[in-house]
Amino acid sequence: MKHRVPLLCLAILALAVLSACGGSYDSPPGTTTGTLTVQMVQAPPTSLLAGGSTAIVANVLYDKKNGGVTWSCAPAGDCGSFSPATTAYNVGTQYTAPTNVNGPITPNLGHSVTITATSVTDSSQSVSATVAIWQQYTFVLAGYEAWGTVGSVTLDGNGNVMSGEVDYSVNDGHGNAGSGNFVVNPTSVSTPGSASSGYTLDASGHGKLTLNIAGCCVQTASLTAISNSHLITAEDDQFSGLSIGGVGSMDLQTAGPNFSASQISGGYSFTLAGYSGANSANASWGGIFTADGISGIGAGIFDENVGGGSGYKSLPNSGSPNPVTGSFTAPDANGRGTLTFDITPDTTTGPTVYAYYIVTPEVLRLTVVSPAGSAANTGTAFGQGSVATTNAALTGNFIFSNYGFTSDANGGESGAAGGQFTTDGNGNITAGIMDLNAFGTPSTIPLAGSTYSISGSPRGTVIGPAGQTYNVYLTDPSLNLLDPNNPDGAGGALLLETDVADTIGVVIPKTDVAATLNGNYGILLSDQSNPPNSDGGFTGVFATSAGTFSGEGDFQGAGLNSATPVVGPLSGTFSADNANPGRFTGTVVTAPAFPLDSPGSPTDTPGTENVSYYLANGSQGFVIETDTIAPVFGLIEAQTTIQSPANNRQRALQRSHRLKGNTTPANNVSKHLEILRRSR
Repeated sequence: MKHRVPLLCLAILALAVLSACGGSYDSPPGTTTGTLTVQMVQAPPTSLLAGGSTAIVANVLYDKKNGGVTWSCAPAGDCGSFSPATTAYNVGTQYTAPTNVNGPITPNLGHSVTITATSVTDSSQSVSATVAIWQQYTFVLAGYEAWGTVGSVTLDGNGNVMSGEVDYSVNDGHGNAGSGNFVVNPTSVSTPGSASSGYTLDASGHGKLTLNIAGCCVQTASLTAISNSHLITAEDDQFSGLSIGGVGSMDLQTAGPNFSASQISGGYSFTLAGYSGANSANASWGGIFTADGISGIGAGIFDENVGGGSGYKSLPNSGSPNPVTGSFTAPDANGRGTLTFDITPDTTTGPTVYAYYIVTPEVLRLTVVSPAGSAANTGTAFGQGSVATTNAALTGNFIFSNYGFTSDANGGESGAAGGQFTTDGNGNITAGIMDLNAFGTPSTIPLAGSTYSISGSPRGTVIGPAGQTYNVYLTDPSLNLLDPNNPDGAGGALLLETDVADTIGVVIPKTDVAATLNGNYGILLSDQSNPPNSDGGFTGVFATSAGTFSGEGDFQGAGLNSATPVVGPLSGTFSADNANPGRFTGTVVTAPAFPLDSPGSPTDTPGTENVSYYLANGSQGFVIETDTIAPVFGLIEAQTTIQSPANNRQRALQRSHRLKGNTTPANNVSKHLEILRRSR
C-alpha cells in the first residue's frame, strides 16, 4: 500500500501544475456538487497549417460518471481528424487539420473549422473552438524566355501571405549568376516604395497574387481558382518580377507539411522549357530518372532540342551505356530541395542543380539554379507509378497540346498545336486531327497513319504523318497531369519534339467522347511569340450558355516593364465538329485584345481569336488559336462549386486525400497524466 502514496502525490502535483497554468481543476471528476461543465483546458491554436497537428485537452467538471469527452468537428467530412476520438479527464487528443482536395472555391480560399468537445455523460454540454486553416501552395511560372519561377507560399484565407520561398532560373546565358533562391516577405512586412505581399480572390474565383520578394522585387500574377487545391496563373507584371511572360499553375502541397526525402521515390518523367546559354537560342528538354527516397538519382536520360540549328541530342550521348545519375537533398519546410544531375545541358559535363518544390510525391516543380551561363529551364517532373512499358500503355483516345519553337528561322519562331488521336495499342495511330499554328501560320493536319513505339522503358517515340518526330515520356496512369491533386486522373504522357521544331507538350486520355462545355470554367491562354505580340499569359473565368460563354479576364500589358495589368470582359463561342467528336471550333473575344496589336498601348478595342477546343471530358480541354494573329495556346478547366462565406458550412462532400498523423497524444503533460490515471 505504501508504494501508492508517492504515485498519488505525483498525480496531485501534476494537477496543481496544470491548474496554475490557467485550468480550473478544483473540482475533479466524481465531485458531487456543482453543475456539469465542459472546459477546453488546452485549446487549439487560432490557426493551423493544412495537414498539421496539435494536442488539445478538454475536461468535464462535476461529472459523477467520469465519462470524459467525445471530439467532433465541422464542416463534416471536411474538418480533420482526432486520435483518439474520445478522451478521459486530463487526457489529450491529437487533432490533425484537413488537407482538402478538389474542394469548393471560397473567397480568398478561406477555410475554417470548428472543433467541439462534448460530454459523454451529458451530450447537451460541450465547448467549441474555431481554427483558421492556413494552406500551403506550390506555383510554377514557365515560358520560352530565359527566366522561369517556382516557389511555395502559405496563405491564411484572408488575403495575407504568411510565408514563402521562390527560385528562378538564373542561368540565362546573359551573365546572370549566383543563387536564385529568395524568401517571400509576409504581408506583415512592408517595404518602402513597394507593394506588400498579398492576394485577392473574388466570388467567381478570379484574382491576383502579389509577392514582395526579399532582396529582389515585387512579382504579380493573375489567379483563377479551379478548386481550393488548384489554380491557374499567369504573370501580370511584364518583367517587374523574376519571370517574364510565365504561365502555369498553383497547387496545394498535399505532401506537406511533414515533407521528407522518402517522398522523392520511384520513376519520374519530366519536360522543361527555356533558353540555351551555350547556343544563344530557345530550347526544350525532356527525360526520365529514378530516385531512391534517400538521396540518390539514377537511370536517367536527359534529352535536349535547341533551336537555331543546334538540333536534338540525348545526354549522355545516344547509345551510351552510362545513364545520367545524381543526388537530391531533403525538402525544407516549404517543400523545397535540390536535384543534382551529373550532366549539364549544352555541354554534357556536370553537375547541374535544379530547385524542386513538392506538390505531391509524384509532382515536382523544377527550375535550374546552377551553373551560371548554361541552360535556363523550368518545368515539372511527374511520377511514373506502375505505368506499363509497352505499346499498350497508350491505348484509346487522347487529346494533346504542345508549344515551343516550330522552326529554326530567325533563331527560332514560336508555335503551338493542339489535337486529338486514337491508338490501337499496337503502335498505330488510327485516327486524329491536329491544329498547328506555326508563328501565325495555321494549318489542320490529319494524324491517321502516325506510329509510336514504347518498348521496355517509359521513354518512347512518336512519328507523325509528315515525318515529325517526338519523344514520349509516360506518367502514372492514375495521375491528373493538369490538376495533380484531383483524384479523377487517368494518366497520360509528356512530349518533346525532336525534329527541326523544339516543342514540349502534354497528352491526356479522352475519357468522354461526347463531352461538351457546360457550366463555369477557368481559362488560361499563353502567347509566347516574339514582339509585337509577346503578351505572356491570360487567365479568366466564364460561364457557358447554349454555345456561347461570357466572363472576365486579365493579362499583362506588352512591351513595358511593370506594365499595368489589363482587365476586361471575356466572351466567346463554341460549336461541335461533328466529323471529329471532342473537337469544337469557335472564338475567344477579349477587351482589350489579347494578343495586343501593338506593344505597350492597350485600348478597349475588343480582339477576336479564332480557336479550336479539344475536350478530354466535360472538365478539361485544350485551346489553340487557328488564325494568323499569334500562336496562342492554352487550357480550360471546369470549376468546382463556388461558395460564399454564408454557405461555407454547407459544402458538398468532396473526395479527398487525408494525411495520417501520429496517433499518440502530443503533449508531455497529457502523456504523464494518462500514465498516472492508468496506474491508479
